[in-house]
Amino acid sequence: MNVSHSIQGRITLIVLLFGLAMIVLNNWRNQKWLVERRLNRLEQEAADTGSHLSGLLQHLSRKQQERAAELEMAYVSLSADVELGVVCDWAGVVSCATQLQWRGMRVLETPLASEWQHVMPTLERMDTFISWDDEKAHLIVIAPFYEGYDTTSKAAVLIRYNSTQALTQVREEALHESLRQAGVLLALSLLMWFALDELVTRRVRKLVSNLRAVGTSTAPPEVLPGNDELTTISREFSRTVTQLRAAENLVLDAAEQERRKFGRDLHDDVCQRLSAIKMTLEVMRGLMPDKDGKVAGLAQQVIDDLAKTVVIARSMARGLSPVGLENHGLKDALENVALFAERMYQVRCAVECVDVHGHLPVVSQELLFRIAQELVTNACKHSSPGVLNLSVHLADDQIVLSVIHDGKPFDDADVSNGSSGMGLHLMNQRLRTLSATLERTIKSEGRDFSIATVRIPLMYPVSNEREISTNNHQGGSGG
Repeated sequence: MNVSHSIQGRITLIVLLFGLAMIVLNNWRNQKWLVERRLNRLEQEAADTGSHLSGLLQHLSRKQQERAAELEMAYVSLSADVELGVVCDWAGVVSCATQLQWRGMRVLETPLASEWQHVMPTLERMDTFISWDDEKAHLIVIAPFYEGYDTTSKAAVLIRYNSTQALTQVREEALHESLRQAGVLLALSLLMWFALDELVTRRVRKLVSNLRAVGTSTAPPEVLPGNDELTTISREFSRTVTQLRAAENLVLDAAEQERRKFGRDLHDDVCQRLSAIKMTLEVMRGLMPDKDGKVAGLAQQVIDDLAKTVVIARSMARGLSPVGLENHGLKDALENVALFAERMYQVRCAVECVDVHGHLPVVSQELLFRIAQELVTNACKHSSPGVLNLSVHLADDQIVLSVIHDGKPFDDADVSNGSSGMGLHLMNQRLRTLSATLERTIKSEGRDFSIATVRIPLMYPVSNEREISTNNHQGGSGG
């Protein structure tokens, strides 16, 4: 079964795709939230650092502790987010910097030259200035302070932060979190797959196997264990099949009774009437004055035709109501089938049959007889054979019925298309009742032979002392 077409595969795939979509959406939202949070933290950190450093440098400058001021700038440069930092006066001369070589230089001569335009307005307002660039990759903090006690001795701390590393780390953390969620989702999807396989798929396969076995087994379908919906379906199906098989058996019994009744009526009424008409014609032929013998010849022809008709009618009656099955066994009943085929279809028939009395009850023998009768009749009607062999023998704890003929291969579809197919339907019912199987094969021995084989499991042990009796009945072809 194609995984993408199974319910198990579809449910797992839908859950997996939905989970992946939620992980991607959550990663986007989480990354956006973490980036904003990190930028806000960096901005707050820059404001706190600038305010703290400006106050500290103002104190150190008034006490003329330049080494301590340089040390504070060195501490600031240890931050992973600080890219550059300088301390300059109102003229732009650098007094401290994160890079020692910038000391004594003008700000315009350092990489922070582009930020000098914000320094003078900040010194005029004496208020901390914080600003991002357009890409929010760099943050500028300008914190003014007084170097001395004179209000004209203004200076400023200028620090540039680089957020690239921090944002890269944030995005990596968000990605790792999404990968962890994807791993959990995959594990849950696999768990769902195995759970569906154990709770649904395997049970559905078992249910389908039970459905397919209905046509070849007489036992009721096995009910799935458990109390779920599949168990309910299985239980109801088993009950329905049991009821249908009981109805089929009633139909078979009713059909068999009608066959027997029709056969008895045909034998006791129609055959007797035909025999009486034949005898009356014989008497009339003796009483007719016929000088040239023409009337007597016609009468004799009618008498001969009636005699043949009586024989055929009696054969049909024995086929419908096989008296020989109860009185003489299956072999005698099959010989009557062969005799009927010879007279009706001009087919040379041979019968080989073992004694199955110790292996099949009479009811089962009747079903076996009807199956053989249907196979022989269908072969004669639709395959036009010249020679037909009907055999029943024991093999491997089975009773094997074989019908072999040299006609064209038999096709169930051709028979169903040409008629109602009721005979084949009833035969299949009888096969199910006997737990039997039907196989059709073709064997080539100079010419093709069609073989229909029915295998019936033995109901009783086979006796090793039982001799297989055979009887070959050869009949001539009718003209």
